[in-house]
Amino acid sequence: MENLIRIILLASILSVVVVGCGGGHKSETAVSQQTAEDTVVATVHQIVRGKVVEDTVIGHWTIKALKDSNDVIVGRHDWAVRDSSVFLTLSYDRNIVYSNKEIRTKDLVGNEGEYMMQWGGEVFWASDSAIYLSFGCVLPDTDDGWNMLYQILPDGTSNIIVIDVYMGVDGFYVVADFMALYLNERAVGASPADLKRLYGQYCTKELTEELSAATFPIVSDDTDFRHAYKTIHIEPQDGFTGPPLEKYSFEVKFKPNPNDDNVTDILYMEVDGSTNKIIKIDSGEREVI
Repeated sequence: MENLIRIILLASILSVVVVGCGGGHKSETAVSQQTAEDTVVATVHQIVRGKVVEDTVIGHWTIKALKDSNDVIVGRHDWAVRDSSVFLTLSYDRNIVYSNKEIRTKDLVGNEGEYMMQWGGEVFWASDSAIYLSFGCVLPDTDDGWNMLYQILPDGTSNIIVIDVYMGVDGFYVVADFMALYLNERAVGASPADLKRLYGQYCTKELTEELSAATFPIVSDDTDFRHAYKTIHIEPQDGFTGPPLEKYSFEVKFKPNPNDDNVTDILYMEVDGSTNKIIKIDSGEREVI
């Protein structure tokens, strides 16, 4: 009887030991699995090309843009850096427009090795008709650069739009950005709803209502909008120094017809100094040489 009790007691102890060892082994396996999963996730993340600069859905558009260095060296012999590319995947209503398309400095300014891509791939504006990505290419160690929009249509057609820049002039960028988007949206047949949204972004509520109601045209409908923008010149009418002004005035000139360089259309625009909104557009003046 005493031997039977000892056998039962020994069996119980061995059972506890086995369960304990089994539990310990299970915990080690779970730790190993977690570590393996973390390693896989980290490896996959490292494979992803460069830095994600845009990953969003906006209207009809779904976009993912990544920026990474490429094989081009920019700079002097004593100071040189790698240039960058943007890798773009884009769809419109789930229809693929671009799949991992590489956009390089040469695609923007025509050559490589002199200017470097400082930024690129961020959404600047989007409508039913087009999406606009912002790019900036600069000459290293200088203020010399190109500020551009890369306009893409649903069929994959693209256009480079160089934004006029006048450093140190308050209100200038509002007029420059508005005219770049307005003329190039008109060029692709933007809807009244898209134009109204554009007005609301850059103009006061009162001016937006006037423009949306077509009380007056900003430019005539027979204008060649692409040519108009390529020939645009924006000139500040106020001084460059002094305290902030209540409003800023600008003269906007462009050639409406590619077949007649003797004709220039002129707009006069005013920007509210406190809100950076366009408060007035006087249009319709035509200069014939």
